[in-house]
Amino acid sequence: MNRLVRVLGSAAALALAGCSSVPLTSIPRLARIDAKTTDLSMLRVAVQLPEVLRPRSGGVKLDVVTKVAGQAEAKTSFSMMETSEARDGGGLPAPPQGSSTHAYRLSPADAARFEALRTAMVEQGKQGRRGSMGLGLAAKEFCLANAAPQASLPVTIYLMTHETKSFVPVVRDFDMLGDPALAGGLQSIQPCRP
Repeated sequence: MNRLVRVLGSAAALALAGCSSVPLTSIPRLARIDAKTTDLSMLRVAVQLPEVLRPRSGGVKLDVVTKVAGQAEAKTSFSMMETSEARDGGGLPAPPQGSSTHAYRLSPADAARFEALRTAMVEQGKQGRRGSMGLGLAAKEFCLANAAPQASLPVTIYLMTHETKSFVPVVRDFDMLGDPALAGGLQSIQPCRP
């Protein structure tokens, strides 16, 4: 299995992958992640965004893209559960004023699904069929916490695995209002329910 991990960020159900890039300083640390062996109990995602937006429950996803030689690429999505465990925030910088950070982990059921997918990929390799596995992060569903107009909506997405030991920025300060397609989609976001 290829050790290269593809990390994609998306927001408001539209991919940011074509609009932003992984910070250069993050690439060496992210390249150490081996999707084949990473400890899923240590896998964490954090999303930092202006307080005007909040991720909806189930709105943060981990997408796993698999490719086996001779077969079409397949994507499996796993919903991330918000967590407030003290260790989940370790290594995250304090959010700027007016922003908040939300940390997530895989549910036990989705960790088992991921493990089954990973085992199937390893088995394909044992049968001589080359394959690769990539990870994608997506914050796809938001609600509007405050209707006050904003000059910008910067989003930063972090990933932590047992290989990285701490959170690594995957997308840094991507302004959702700077992309016309995303800005248009933000107009349809519903208010958060108390």
